Amino acid sequence: MNRAGLQSNPPLRTAEVSLAELQQLEGQLQSLRDADAATSSKARTGEWRAVAVVVAVLGLFEAAFLLGKHKLSKDVEHLQAFSTLAAKLEHAPAGQPKILFLGNSLTRYGVEEATFQQQFAELTGQTATTVKVVPDNTAVADWSYVFRNQFTTGGRAPDMLVIGFEGGHLRDAPSRHPDRLAQYYTTWNDWPELCARDLPNFESRAAFVLDKSSAMVGNRDRVTRRALDLLIPGYRAGMDRINASLKGHATATVSPTYTRLRNLIETAQKQHTRVILAAMPVPEPYAFDKELLELIREKQVTLLDLRTIDGMEPAMFFDGLHMDADGAKVYTRALAQQLAARQ
Repeated sequence: MNRAGLQSNPPLRTAEVSLAELQQLEGQLQSLRDADAATSSKARTGEWRAVAVVVAVLGLFEAAFLLGKHKLSKDVEHLQAFSTLAAKLEHAPAGQPKILFLGNSLTRYGVEEATFQQQFAELTGQTATTVKVVPDNTAVADWSYVFRNQFTTGGRAPDMLVIGFEGGHLRDAPSRHPDRLAQYYTTWNDWPELCARDLPNFESRAAFVLDKSSAMVGNRDRVTRRALDLLIPGYRAGMDRINASLKGHATATVSPTYTRLRNLIETAQKQHTRVILAAMPVPEPYAFDKELLELIREKQVTLLDLRTIDGMEPAMFFDGLHMDADGAKVYTRALAQQLAARQ
């Protein structure tokens, strides 16, 4: 009986050894956990350092871009000068007519301010203070934001707003450059109109927010063009020809609308600004939409039909669209005569 009882019970010494082994294994596991935690902490620290380096580099690029973006093009330099140009009207001598020329590169090349001021003074006996706001490749969608945000406060409203246009520049259409809207033309107060007219979906609105928050992102199209100019000979001229070809084959809108122009006119008239629509000469003839003529009659806006001018020759359009110096003198004198007659 005693032998059987002794044989049926496991040795106590064996149980004590197994417990010690478990404790040793637990200690080893804890050491592994501690080592893994230390490794993970170092990895996280390294990741955060990498993020910090990336953020610092982007910050340096952003700062450098803010300081030097005016060197990208004359147009960027002009966009940055909006507030300065508006202040010129604000500080114009009392009694002088204040005239704002609003348009795109057609007006930039076509209106010579010195010639206009001289001609206007000779015809009226008045010295006019003039300002040109003429960002490239823009239309009424862009102009309406610029005028509302730059020329409706602080005595900056002009006596005359002369809008130079051709073809469909005055028709309702989204802006072609929401990145420039973000960087130069708009404020956050314009958000409802932007969403309704220029930013139709979440993707475009998210891109707008990025463009608004970063000068480098907001001017990426110009950086790309500068790079392509260096890499591809004749890139800019080739793109101009392609765009002109696409424009020539575009289908006209059946029933164009002019809501944005209406809003711009009403905004100007609230500032006691007289609105002048100047139809500019270009090589290709264009007609006036009946909807535009109806709005002009309704709002009692002046339309100057300068599509054809005595002395303007086809050779005066140096690139098939913009006036050269001789053409600009012809157009500017005609414009000054028309405005002087209505002063």
